[in-house]
Amino acid sequence: MKLSAGSWSLCSIVSRAFVSVALLALAPASLFATERSHSKVLAAFRDVVRDPAQSTVRVFADGRKAALGAVVDQQGFVITKASELKGKLECQLLDGRRMSAELVGKDTTVDLALLKISADKLHSISWSESPDATVGSWLITPGLELDPVAIGVVSVGARKIAAPSGALGVQLDQKDDVARIEKVMPESAALRAGMEAGDIVTKLNGKEIKGRQNLIETVRSFMPGERIELLVKRGDKEMAITVTLGNLATLFHGGERAEFQNNLGGPLSERRAGFTLAIQHDTVLRPADCGGPIVDLDGKCLGINIARAGRVESYALPASLVKDVVGKLKAAAELAQKKVQEVSTPAESVKPQ
Repeated sequence: MKLSAGSWSLCSIVSRAFVSVALLALAPASLFATERSHSKVLAAFRDVVRDPAQSTVRVFADGRKAALGAVVDQQGFVITKASELKGKLECQLLDGRRMSAELVGKDTTVDLALLKISADKLHSISWSESPDATVGSWLITPGLELDPVAIGVVSVGARKIAAPSGALGVQLDQKDDVARIEKVMPESAALRAGMEAGDIVTKLNGKEIKGRQNLIETVRSFMPGERIELLVKRGDKEMAITVTLGNLATLFHGGERAEFQNNLGGPLSERRAGFTLAIQHDTVLRPADCGGPIVDLDGKCLGINIARAGRVESYALPASLVKDVVGKLKAAAELAQKKVQEVSTPAESVKPQ
């Protein structure tokens, strides 16, 4: 059987990757995930990311590296992770250009945001035609460098990642008509935010809190990692307190230790659950490297990395879901822009007959 030039290229990639990873298999298992990020291993996948890197951007929020993103339209639309976007937004392209970005759409159910940049000669991401990534197949995360950011394999096929409930980490007074804090739990979200015993919560995100049960139900409607704004009465003073919620599921079941163990491999994404459909893979990512494309050995985009959830547990939204969200957000953004243009364009004056 005669192989094409493209087939030889793919065989070469797989061969180099196999040799590199096979050598690593001789190391202790605990070192495998770390050693897989070795420069020689990443270099084996250099050809894979050459094209998708042209469609990858680095997203900055108030000057800090917040996420990666993928160019999904030559008109300047970029998809990325929504929950990391706080402050002034900028995008850096592979060629070094760095420009302001406008947030034009958001879908909080899957934590995706659509940005708009003013740039020409953009290279849109090439989506894979495969319906799903198969367990055990390679996944490669391109960045703005010659080599990929990281590599991994599919651990679990696309499935729903349930949303746990958020938690303040407080015990409340038993009186139903007031949301008064009786005790702030150690290492809790409330303690980190500066809340104290005796504080009375009167509003959450601007809405009045009507007693103990109302606060409990309202907080549990949010997910761990989400930020909420509380108006708190402390003695004769009122103060605004911002809280990044913890996880109710781990609060009372030894979860702090589990969370500590998870974080030994590096920081995790604040929003790392509550996705309608996600592929689980073992790529070791930094939270700031989520939001961008993840590709197969042909360099085709299988989806968007959406969260680092554990030491060797990351999630990616499959391409089919992402493309659907992008289509809806683009349509809404273009409609909004059209309405703005109609309002800003003065009507033609009517000349008297």
